[in-house]
Amino acid sequence: MKYIKSILLTILLTPAISHAMFRIYTGTIGQDNAEFYFDDEYAVYLDGKENQVKRLSFIRKNNDTFNFEVYYANSFEKIVDKIVIENFDRNIFNYDADAYPYLTGRTLNGDKINLHKTFEYKKYDERSLREAEFYNIDYLQRDSTKDFYFKVIISKQKNQEANIVGIKIYSKHDGRLIQTITGIKGYEFHGEVNIITNDDFDFNFDGDNNDFYLFKDRLTGANTTADYYVYDKTQQQFVKLNLEGNAFRFDYEEKTATSYKNCPGKKNNDHIDLRDIFQYTGNNYYKRVNTECLYKEGSHVNKDNHQYEYKKQRACKPKETVGCRNYINTNDDEDD
Repeated sequence: MKYIKSILLTILLTPAISHAMFRIYTGTIGQDNAEFYFDDEYAVYLDGKENQVKRLSFIRKNNDTFNFEVYYANSFEKIVDKIVIENFDRNIFNYDADAYPYLTGRTLNGDKINLHKTFEYKKYDERSLREAEFYNIDYLQRDSTKDFYFKVIISKQKNQEANIVGIKIYSKHDGRLIQTITGIKGYEFHGEVNIITNDDFDFNFDGDNNDFYLFKDRLTGANTTADYYVYDKTQQQFVKLNLEGNAFRFDYEEKTATSYKNCPGKKNNDHIDLRDIFQYTGNNYYKRVNTECLYKEGSHVNKDNHQYEYKKQRACKPKETVGCRNYINTNDDEDD
């Protein structure tokens, strides 16, 4: 069976953002408009000339006169440009909230860069958590599809974390806003990596491959949750699928989606493995057709092969299945 999983490369390239300074700069590169979105010195920017999302990678070579290499955001395969920001110091940039209200510089081919800061959120500062408040800020996402790029809409109330409240979807062909999704609640803001795409994503099996998912909570670990969106060619807009579960894997031959969830058992060394299998029935709709649930007792390390094993396992009781399906994992460090 052919499965599409969340790509490990996505996780490896994701900057650690538990402590971060988010900034937005707008301005021009040459004669064209540009928008830069920084998570510390990590950045993506929107090229107004091509309507393409590009990524900045900080150059650590002391003998290079440029600060950043430029790649298309979905790939590190080819350097497409270089950028130098005048008087740029990454330590000052990362830790001084008042530094760099303007960024000036040039590209490899000599186009002048003129940017000014329009937004800033210092996430790791306790005072900022208490006092910072903003509403409906558009934040560019690193991943895009062959036809569309995305911005999440973020808001923050005092004494609360920033959350996603909507999504804006733009055409890569002309930069036109083609759809705004609103009414999103309870989704943590993770900078440029809340939306994940892949060339093979086709969650409604129509061959369009413009589909994406939106992380709801943490990016890694067990029991991650997300909303899955597909592009409906008939409606010419994105539709949210009715999939409820965790860490979905899609089988493109069987047209199924399987939710994988791990829950604690009654004792410390007991675990529950729950799989809910959904069949695609057409018209952007899935139906749950099967559930597989195993209760595993007495986990331990085998001294011979150093692998985790269980003393015994059995089918879950109905209450255990329902309890695991409703279980909410609040431990960010738990990977079991």
